[in-house]
Amino acid sequence: MKPGTTKQLTLLTLFVLLSACASKERFSTAKEINEECQVEMQAALTAVRLRNEGKPKSVLLAPLPAITEQSSRLLVNLHTIVDETYQYPALNEMIYPTYRFDLCLRALQQKPYPVTLAAVEPALLNCQRQFGLESSAQSTQCVSDTIDALAPGQRADPR
Repeated sequence: MKPGTTKQLTLLTLFVLLSACASKERFSTAKEINEECQVEMQAALTAVRLRNEGKPKSVLLAPLPAITEQSSRLLVNLHTIVDETYQYPALNEMIYPTYRFDLCLRALQQKPYPVTLAAVEPALLNCQRQFGLESSAQSTQCVSDTIDALAPGQRADPR
């Protein structure tokens, strides 16, 4: 096992346990929303890194409980993150987690967000070409602008 892989698997397992136990689905403060979205962003980063290390999708899905009607929003999103990570392997460990963070913020703030990753993938790849693995306000803004530019038919409006 490569150095750091055990730590990443432990983090992913921690996120799974948190999501399975989470019953609170309402986020009333900016701090609560930010904390929830940070967990999703970290899960996305971990999933991308494990994918890049050659871990099969089944290894990431194995510890996740099955989704039921009572599943937390976070558990459902962890399944989505794993699926998207392997369905869109060209997205790197900077752009994809940033996208998931922005998506989470929009969903929890009841703002329009992309219906699918397919709707924004080409523009996200453009952000990736511009900024690579560089974390910056510009790369984050590029992801946000990409989502803002979606046509109304490509967005879910939770209101």
